[in-house]
Amino acid sequence: MKRISLLFIALAGLVFASSNAMAIDGKLSADRVRAGDAIGVAGSIDPGQELVVVVCSDKLFSAKDSPGPKEKERLMNGKKGKDVFGDTAIPASFYVVTSNPGVFAIPKISPKGQTSGIFAFPPFKYNVKVNKIKPWADIDSGSQVMLGPISSEAQWKMLVYAHEKKFGMNTIVKEKPSTGGNARMVMSDYATDAEQWNEGVTVALDKTTGKYSVLMSPYKNLRPDTVMAVYVNGQKINTFSIEKSGFFFKTGNVYMNPLIVFGGAFIIGILFVIMGAAGGLFTAAFQITAIGTNGPVGINAGNTIKPTNLFLTLCSPISGLLSYLKEKRFAYPVAIPFAIGIVIGAFFIGPPLSAKYLNLAAFKFYLGMICLVIGIKLFIESLASSIEKKKAMKAIVQKFNAAVKDAKESGKALQLGSIEFDKFHPVKFEMRFWGETFIAKPMLMLGGGVVMGIVASSFGVGGGFMFMPFMTTMVGYPMYLAVPIALAGAFSTSIGGIAKYVMMGYQPDWIMAALIAAGAMCGGVIGPKIQKKMPEILLKRLLAGALILTCLKYTGLIWFMR
Repeated sequence: MKRISLLFIALAGLVFASSNAMAIDGKLSADRVRAGDAIGVAGSIDPGQELVVVVCSDKLFSAKDSPGPKEKERLMNGKKGKDVFGDTAIPASFYVVTSNPGVFAIPKISPKGQTSGIFAFPPFKYNVKVNKIKPWADIDSGSQVMLGPISSEAQWKMLVYAHEKKFGMNTIVKEKPSTGGNARMVMSDYATDAEQWNEGVTVALDKTTGKYSVLMSPYKNLRPDTVMAVYVNGQKINTFSIEKSGFFFKTGNVYMNPLIVFGGAFIIGILFVIMGAAGGLFTAAFQITAIGTNGPVGINAGNTIKPTNLFLTLCSPISGLLSYLKEKRFAYPVAIPFAIGIVIGAFFIGPPLSAKYLNLAAFKFYLGMICLVIGIKLFIESLASSIEKKKAMKAIVQKFNAAVKDAKESGKALQLGSIEFDKFHPVKFEMRFWGETFIAKPMLMLGGGVVMGIVASSFGVGGGFMFMPFMTTMVGYPMYLAVPIALAGAFSTSIGGIAKYVMMGYQPDWIMAALIAAGAMCGGVIGPKIQKKMPEILLKRLLAGALILTCLKYTGLIWFMR
């Protein structure tokens, strides 16, 4: 008798589920949607019910699918024993559009910015209003079953992590928050609830008849041919595909006109000539802010930006370095240990540390701090005293160049260009080069190269902003000796950094990298002509202002730039 009762209850449940499923219907506005455009859903549900429409990637993502080794390790094993996801799989893009958002999330004030570490204080740490996703246990079971492919607490925890944690947003979701808060996930009608996460969303539901309509736009940079599934109150009604919206950079994972990439890099090339350094910093900022490089799902955006950036610093020094080699103006007794040190730091140490600890959020913050330092340095260089000092240095370089020209014409270039020293010593020895005597310090150059190679490769920059002060101030070399060594250093950083990032599984976006390098090199040709026609003080201060604004943007120091 007991078995018959259980069988009856089970059959009744099936009948109820079947009748409930029959009451849900929906039709999509299109079966293919251009990336960034809206998808509409209309149909009917049982009268009196709340509406829950889930729009999500049909394909699920789990930590083991991550192509990035450091990301895979962190997602599978967690950080300091927290946020462990193992084999849990979720849609990379997941939106809940509902008539009753309070079931899944509650608006609240949440700390953002630098919430931990040495800068965890105002204004680096600040409050933002976010739509805080509720814990799984706080959502009633009737609403849990309406979430489409999400059916467990483990999946929900991973979704919360992907939408609320910076590492998750930069690694899985890829959708940047509009106000520095969370990525949008739970949304409702903007006309009735005018919060920033509801912008562009319309929800209409007639509870008397059950008729509904929904309109929302998934992430604007979804990969072409991505299949998106639509669920209404837990029932899958259909799928639609994403059509490309312009040129798609596959590794950068972003739609962008290639001419904009080239044009931006062209301007950076001009700025690089004017400044003499920091081209890599400007390129990194250009990738983050203007291009919006995301990286593939499962790789943190920072680990795509860095190797792509290094391609610029690989190509830019080549022509100048070849000229110096041809003219025998390359002091190899100090350049070789410097380059070896940089390669050691840029290959063995910098990229692994950066990939693990310098995700996009941290990368942006510390990049902003470096921009502040360089901006202040540029402003100081624009002062009258600094300009007079620089004129004196230029006069020395011009005098040296004139001596080189005379030596070529008289046939003495080969003799003067040869490097002479009595006995090599790893710590210090005298070196005669172009008629001058210098103190060569191979071990100092090697050690400095290692440290600067680590820093430069970690940020995906050439390192010129460090190399020149190191050689002219700490080592005491004149500009005409330091410049070719610095070029060799930038080239070495790029070789070591790119090789290591690629071996670790972090590919640059080769097409984007080629466009950036080509644009910057073309800008480098035009830059000197522009520099001659514009006042140096104005140029230096404009660039200093741009770098300080970049700092304010990436550190969140001013509320309206967050």
